[in-house]
Amino acid sequence: MAKRARMQEAEPIEEHDSGFVGPMTLFDTFPHNDTFVEQRTLELLPNPPTENAEIYTFMHNRQDYSVIDMTDAKLSAKLRLTNIAAPHAAPAADQNVAVNVAPLRYGWKTKAVYLNNQLITPQSSKENELEFTHDFLTTVPSEYVDDKSITLMICDTASQADVITNLHRSANATGNTNLGARQRYLKVNTDVVHNCIDKIDVLGRVRRYVPTSFDFKVVLTRLERTKVLYGTAAECALVELKMGDLKLTIPILKPNAQLSSAINQLMIQKGEECRYYKTTHRYIAIPVPTGSRHIQHKDLFNGARPTRLITKIITQARYNGSYILAPYKATFPNITRFAVSINEAEIPPIITNSAEAYISLRQSLDRRFSEMPCSYEDYVSDYDMIVTDLSANRDGYSQVLPNSTSGNVSIKIDFAVDTTVAQQLICIGEFRNQMSVGFGTQARMKYEV
Repeated sequence: MAKRARMQEAEPIEEHDSGFVGPMTLFDTFPHNDTFVEQRTLELLPNPPTENAEIYTFMHNRQDYSVIDMTDAKLSAKLRLTNIAAPHAAPAADQNVAVNVAPLRYGWKTKAVYLNNQLITPQSSKENELEFTHDFLTTVPSEYVDDKSITLMICDTASQADVITNLHRSANATGNTNLGARQRYLKVNTDVVHNCIDKIDVLGRVRRYVPTSFDFKVVLTRLERTKVLYGTAAECALVELKMGDLKLTIPILKPNAQLSSAINQLMIQKGEECRYYKTTHRYIAIPVPTGSRHIQHKDLFNGARPTRLITKIITQARYNGSYILAPYKATFPNITRFAVSINEAEIPPIITNSAEAYISLRQSLDRRFSEMPCSYEDYVSDYDMIVTDLSANRDGYSQVLPNSTSGNVSIKIDFAVDTTVAQQLICIGEFRNQMSVGFGTQARMKYEV
């Protein structure tokens, strides 16, 4: 009992508010069609409106007495390939060029979101990898396979992801084994225009209604073409992906008079804040020199620790981007030991091979009896991610927030043999946070990450 008391003293259970805005709790028993009198669609057009801009900005000015459903925010565009050189004609049928997976979802290098003119998203030039990683850990194929022809969420064929041979020809007797890339080629090629619609995360996976009395701005920067296009390098270099009629659409709901009055009274008259749980990521890339056998890195994250640490190792060429390499492929490394530490204390489990890593992933994702994101064979060949769960504390709403008393996160990896090529050790910290924002006030986070 004394030992248990000391453990609880060292790492207390966190107490915090529920995060629900007051007016919404008044109507938790109301049916949806009684609480909201109508639904509309908020359409935001980009600035500039051109098809091939490097940076797009979407802006929304505050409106009173309505709420937005951020979970259904969508980007849409008419995608087509054109030659870079004038007169910008469509590429010929013999050009071996395809788009990479989900170009509207993973086609951005950075995504900056401003709420009431304050930046609320950690900045990273690897936004595409963060989105891919989050999707891998939170979705399974059955959740996106039905609309893959719309979103182009058509993954490369496992173990064939770097095979670019004859994507522009039939798979029969032409050496084309990457059938996923072939399917994407059929959707966007020559003068074929694809009407693509896909989801976009705006506020950090916020699942609650957001009042429209906030100003918000989304700034998207295009990803490098070496990570957007896939195929023969010399032919990809002559082509660009254009996005026509690009727009951001979000459902907007008009509450009934009683709820609108409650929102007005609490938020505007009394100055109460809305609070939201949000998920953010930090991306750290550490070079792994040729000839490495043992690597150790300390102080990856200090202060509030992440709830999960996602680790993978990729080649330097893939990290830099290449037309002939699938950007998200990661082969499981030849390791003998992988350990994560907090304040020099190792966190279980200690991983010694790919089988243990896969079983640990199943447990971490709580998919002991349900579908996994991929099979074990595909995990080893294409989807190497070692996930370490660092979140011990949950509140009464099954939400996870980082422990304010946690310390430095370190990692140690032993390879079976010396590395033979230059690589990058990718460490992604997943942070759960709480955002507070009021009418006309700046947003603030409970933890600085």
